[in-house]
Amino acid sequence: MAHNELNEQTSPYLLQHADNPVHWKAWSDEAFAIAQELNKPILLSVGYAACHWCHVMAHESFEDSETAHVMNDKFINIKVDREEHPDVDALYQKSISVMGQQGGWPLTVFLTPFGQPFWGGTYFPKTAAYGRPSFKDVLGSISDVFHEQKENVVKNVRAISEAIEEEAKPKGDGKLTIKSLTNLVGNMHQALDPVHGGLSGAPKFPQPVLFDFLWRANWIKQDKKMEDLIHLSLEKMCLGGIYDHLGGGFARYSTDEEWLAPHFEKMLYDNALLVSLLTMVWRKHPNALFKRSIIETINWVFAEMSLQTPHGLALAAALDADSEGVEGKFYVWDEAEIDEILGDKAKSFKEAYDISGDGNWEGSTILRRITPFTSLSDEKDLNTARKTLYQTRLKRIAPQRDDKVLTDWNAMMIKALCEAGLVFDRPDWIAKAQEIYACLLKLMIKDNQLHHSWCKGKLGSNAYLEDYANLSMAGLALYEVTGDVSYFDQVKSWVDYLDLAFWDKNTKGYNFAGEQTVEDFPVQQKPIQDNATPSGNGLMANVLCDLYHLSGNDHYKERFENLIQTFGSSHPNEIFGTPGLCSALIRFEKMETIAILGPLTDNDTKLLINKASHYPSPSRKLLLGGNSPQIQGPESLKGKEMSDHKPTVYICQFGSCSMPITTLDGLEGTLSSLPE
Repeated sequence: MAHNELNEQTSPYLLQHADNPVHWKAWSDEAFAIAQELNKPILLSVGYAACHWCHVMAHESFEDSETAHVMNDKFINIKVDREEHPDVDALYQKSISVMGQQGGWPLTVFLTPFGQPFWGGTYFPKTAAYGRPSFKDVLGSISDVFHEQKENVVKNVRAISEAIEEEAKPKGDGKLTIKSLTNLVGNMHQALDPVHGGLSGAPKFPQPVLFDFLWRANWIKQDKKMEDLIHLSLEKMCLGGIYDHLGGGFARYSTDEEWLAPHFEKMLYDNALLVSLLTMVWRKHPNALFKRSIIETINWVFAEMSLQTPHGLALAAALDADSEGVEGKFYVWDEAEIDEILGDKAKSFKEAYDISGDGNWEGSTILRRITPFTSLSDEKDLNTARKTLYQTRLKRIAPQRDDKVLTDWNAMMIKALCEAGLVFDRPDWIAKAQEIYACLLKLMIKDNQLHHSWCKGKLGSNAYLEDYANLSMAGLALYEVTGDVSYFDQVKSWVDYLDLAFWDKNTKGYNFAGEQTVEDFPVQQKPIQDNATPSGNGLMANVLCDLYHLSGNDHYKERFENLIQTFGSSHPNEIFGTPGLCSALIRFEKMETIAILGPLTDNDTKLLINKASHYPSPSRKLLLGGNSPQIQGPESLKGKEMSDHKPTVYICQFGSCSMPITTLDGLEGTLSSLPE
């Protein structure tokens, strides 16, 4: 007898639906076999644990017995956690896109019994609303179409498949240059909000991959207006309601143009990417607000996202938007609460954080900073009040945490911890990055196969391109801050494996997965468009850039140039959609390699490292060579040695290296004279 099978899963998202009256099945060959045997269409529902609108649709429809009866009678129902199966999500998001619809979550797609999409959308209300039909009406219509209009279904399947195949073809025109990238900087002014920062309009997403590119391109362009717009964007994010002013960390996006009201879910990847971006911009603009946001976000990661596994420390994936079934309940306040808790300290706090009797969001208050921020030391009373409110908030029922460990998201945070740890002289952050990395190598690898996810003792699917690429970026970051050549060697071995299992010899790009997911839908995705997270091929361009500059191996240069030729385009829309790849081109052509030789425990060596780490160029890369007379590691260190037995620096750019530098003044002078 059919029943809901999700209680056998480990994914927190799937378990949220284990008590639904819907006869959910997990993504599996068995589910497709049953659909084929019964000749029923498949209703595929994709979401994730922290997704607010996923919860809304679940409460309205999936928990409703009448709706569930229709679903069970007419469909085979498959529930997918998009964080466990990004391949499935990517494929069917693309199918929605070519149907001319906006993608997102929850994703609702109707498939043939063989997994071919023929219609779909995202959220459907229980009753007709928001210009959308009721979900039950949709179910009835789709079932009738499937059984009574076979020709139309076949026609739709063919059209969608052809459109996806066309979309999947690389758009490179062989004309991507540094000049075309810097030209875009001026054109982007009109796309950015001059008052609130970020891209104009609402909703507002932080867009860290895009702003990372704009910062790098503008380092060359030197457009003061663009620099100010990027700075404004980050400042408004750090001051806005999208930032948690008590616990640290950023929510996924803001529903309005002022960064006030987020959907309150917190994702590990957003916070990793924003820590990296803020750290890079801080090196040129040492803004106290940015530093505070970085420190508090990292503190939040260790306080609320740390997860002890059988192999050590890893990080959980996300925190839910809702608690007690109400969006944002954990995070919002009212004036009476603030007055009672803070007493005579309440007045100044309310003035600083936009608290009034009417509230600023649905009758309650989302904390946001509306008075100027100067420094932590100047705000002792406000900081004390924030700590008091944080301790009070801990007594509330907290949002559910998604305890999945995702290889790619953990790797993003490892990289961020290395970058911030180096710049802010926090060896404890670097040690944590090493600890998480070591855990991933034990937790996520079984029988020499890297896996994408782990939850409650069970490994998920084999790793995807983004897992290998992000883990490679993490390994390179660890090598940069430790000088341990084993990290560098591990990255080379992963790239060797990707060349064998993921590289498409025909189109010269990396496939999303090493194996096809949907047998009757033979379109291999080659991710290049950056979305909330950086694309696999964009990441790999950055990995190959580093490997070439460090090793001098022409194989990495050839692969890098293949990616630029295959995916790079001078068209502004393509540049806008592929900022990760474009950042890689800037780094490839402009990288400054700063090699520092000397005992890492020596104070003079530390001073040189500190000076080099604060050099604001977004393309600078440090190399720690130690003081061994026989230097191990990349070719770029070979032949370099300490001068007069003193800690020594060599700065290499455009294929040539400086004379040995042994003083801080000499290092500062050489860095300041480098071309931009």
